[in-house]
Amino acid sequence: GTITAAVWEVNSTKMGYGTYEIRIRDSGIGMSKEFSEKMFHVFERERTSTVSKTEGTGLGLAITKNIVDLMNGTIEVITSPGAGTEFIIKLTLKIADESEVKGKPQEQVVTEEKKPEEIDFTGRRILLAEDNEINREIAVMILSQAGFVLETAQNGKEALEMVAASAPGHYELVLMDIQMPEMDGYEATKAIRALEDPELSRIPIVAMTANAFKEDEDAAAEAGMQAHIAKPLDVKKMMETLAWVMGEEEEGRRSKEYAQKP
Repeated sequence: GTITAAVWEVNSTKMGYGTYEIRIRDSGIGMSKEFSEKMFHVFERERTSTVSKTEGTGLGLAITKNIVDLMNGTIEVITSPGAGTEFIIKLTLKIADESEVKGKPQEQVVTEEKKPEEIDFTGRRILLAEDNEINREIAVMILSQAGFVLETAQNGKEALEMVAASAPGHYELVLMDIQMPEMDGYEATKAIRALEDPELSRIPIVAMTANAFKEDEDAAAEAGMQAHIAKPLDVKKMMETLAWVMGEEEEGRRSKEYAQKP
């Protein structure tokens, strides 16, 4: 079969903005009318002969719809069984001025220092504790693309149990959401720090939360976390933070002491 993608500018009535139409079409099996009416709902998947052979949680289209909505755009679908599927996205975007698109000077000095984004995360196993299904799916997608091997927990209690039951070194780091049911991120971190096995209790833990004020960073540090990543996720900053924390752990040069032990 085939997949085609096209994007072009259409008439825009707003000064300083451009309106763009993106069309993605495939020649696949298509979808039923009944499913197409609910396809953007979470956990919805078409029940066809391929469903058992195709991985997925039914979150991808819901995430896509949320992103398009946040950009004040529209997304629609044209599909029918056996006739393939076409998605049409329309977005109105601010046109950048010249100062915003200029590249870096060619004479920029290149240093030998290895940048965080160049660090190879392939095969590095981390535990992600996140109760929100869509947030968890997005984080797994981003981190998997960076090479990480992910295991997930739906709350702090589950994260604590997974760390406590793991062999030392199985997880290199825990990404811990703060506001979770059963046990929040602060409580889970303190409980991990209190584990009897020092190799498990010293695992690096990074807070991942929408609470991004100075007092939230202080609370994370007080609970025994090594760093703080704000939501919505800035991928570059997240990778820099993970590289810093995991690099510090490898070299044994921690700038902050763990809360519970020297």
